[in-house]
Amino acid sequence: FSVYVMATVLLLLLAAGIEVERSGGDRWPEPLPGWGQWAILDSLNGLPLPLYTALALGMVVLAPRRKVTAAWLVGIQMVTLTTVVAYATNNLVIFAIAWGASLIPFFGSGFFNRETGVRIPRGARVILLTSAALVMLGAALLALGTESVEWSARLSLGLARHGNSPFLYLAFACLMGGVFLRKGLFPFHTWVTRSFEQGPLIPLTLLFNGHLGAFLIARLAVPAFPEIASAALPLLGDLGLLTAGYTAILALSERQPRRLLALLTISQSSFLVVGLESTQPDAITGALVHWQVVVVATSILTAVYTGLEARLTRPIDGQEYLGLGKTAPRLAVFFLISGLALVGLPLTLGFPAEDLLLHGTLETHPQLGIVLPIVTALNAFTLMRLFTSLFLGQPGRAALAMTDALPRERWVLTLAVLFLILGGLYPGIFVHLPERAAKDLILTSKRAGHPTPATGTDHGVAREKE
Repeated sequence: FSVYVMATVLLLLLAAGIEVERSGGDRWPEPLPGWGQWAILDSLNGLPLPLYTALALGMVVLAPRRKVTAAWLVGIQMVTLTTVVAYATNNLVIFAIAWGASLIPFFGSGFFNRETGVRIPRGARVILLTSAALVMLGAALLALGTESVEWSARLSLGLARHGNSPFLYLAFACLMGGVFLRKGLFPFHTWVTRSFEQGPLIPLTLLFNGHLGAFLIARLAVPAFPEIASAALPLLGDLGLLTAGYTAILALSERQPRRLLALLTISQSSFLVVGLESTQPDAITGALVHWQVVVVATSILTAVYTGLEARLTRPIDGQEYLGLGKTAPRLAVFFLISGLALVGLPLTLGFPAEDLLLHGTLETHPQLGIVLPIVTALNAFTLMRLFTSLFLGQPGRAALAMTDALPRERWVLTLAVLFLILGGLYPGIFVHLPERAAKDLILTSKRAGHPTPATGTDHGVAREKE
């Protein structure tokens, strides 16, 4: 029943995304009167909404059957629903509530792995709880610091805020603090690695791949804080570069596969922050396309590895060559293609994503021209080392008795890999909406930072669009 419900929601969101694509990325607000346009659909969330729902549905299908209990499904649906609400809303309070509610299933053993009581470490729970508290506090301060008598305007995500009110500076600091913690930027990346090592892997991947921190930057920080963001976000971008490089280096000495998956995910996703804080359309477009690559590729890696753990019924420490490719060649191919797409393999969607990201950010972050190729090479080496330890070598008795991808796994993994390959062969399909979102974001930021008189607004906007 849960699969049917999620599939129905996916079809509806996919149809909505197609309508946004046909309309050229125009904004579709909530039509109900008196709601203050609490929900919108536009070029920024037109693709992430169906993509994330498809991700959640795929993870449910791919999860080992012994993990899929009623409580586990409720937890997955709660994470999915709250993330989708955060994507779709235009109300700051609803976004903050959805941010916090997405963490509820991880604060106990009642949802994921209820029988064994496995949950994320206490330190990770403290960091996630702090991030939610900071976002809620930032939302309250932003509402208080907005010079408007209408609460619908005070609570709008995309409305620009001007002035020197200390509430605005504190609100921005709190919101970016929440992004900093939830994204796992250095030195708080350890909550991700420890959680991947000890906690439920599939739900954690679903939580992290929501990338609500990156979405908050694009939906709120850039358009709503034009002056503050232009001065403060480059620092966050530098921290993203530092995190990407540090975790890539750290992975060279790591052997434990779960921690390696966490470090690869952190390193590649940190480039999202670098691209989104740029003022160049290519950089923002590259970040939004790279978002798609990270979400799909890391989910495939996690799903395949979780399937291997369930088949072997014993921990994998990464200290030996398991030779699983002999009995599970399909899983090996899925793992390899998705991993190479993650690090920008040509003829996959990862290649145009990194190309746009690199060319777009060289002006604001010239050091990216050095960091991105080095980090990509290090992550590619780490990926091949992980692939070698899992799938190459002489298989043992447990590996010889293991089954390859089941039919349900083949269908889902094939669709996910085709998404990455078709994105490389026909990138225009997957770049169009992100490109429109980048242009709208830059235009909104310019208009917010340099408001024009009422008599000349329409003409100024028309000239900028031209």
